[in-house]
Amino acid sequence: MENLEEGFRFSPTDAEAVTFLLRFIAGKFMDDSGFITTHVDTYSEQEPWDIYSHGVPCCNDDDCSQYRFFITKLKKKSESRYSRDVGNKGSWKQQDKSKPVRKNGGPVIGYKKSMCYKNKGYKQEDGHWLMKEYDLSTYILDKFDKDCRDYVLCAIKKRTRTKATMMHVDE
Repeated sequence: MENLEEGFRFSPTDAEAVTFLLRFIAGKFMDDSGFITTHVDTYSEQEPWDIYSHGVPCCNDDDCSQYRFFITKLKKKSESRYSRDVGNKGSWKQQDKSKPVRKNGGPVIGYKKSMCYKNKGYKQEDGHWLMKEYDLSTYILDKFDKDCRDYVLCAIKKRTRTKATMMHVDE
């Protein structure tokens, strides 16, 4: 990472993010320049700000508020449901329907979910954490062992704009 040009930002497209996850599951070289952390559980006892601090900054300026990327294994609640609980009674809540991810207009290779951290026990400013979760399509996962199927790539960042700012920008 020391050889990166000034101003470099690791900001993969949705298709690239799903491809990194596929390469990880397949045991192939990811070619991510070390920006994807694979040894931190994003669905653990740690709060989002603690998880984020374990990730690799995706740009080389000190004030970078970009996503940090993690590959983690989901925890099952039941045969068909996963737990997205984190920290002290918090959880990642899905904000929209899963969006299909395609590579070069081809078949669906994965899905992207947008999530927001929610925890009633914390101050409002602590809950402004966003996450994009990428998973592989069933068609691709059927080619792997069952223990590989529960991995996802998570991109986490702190929301830097308030609702008032967002409304003003959208006008």
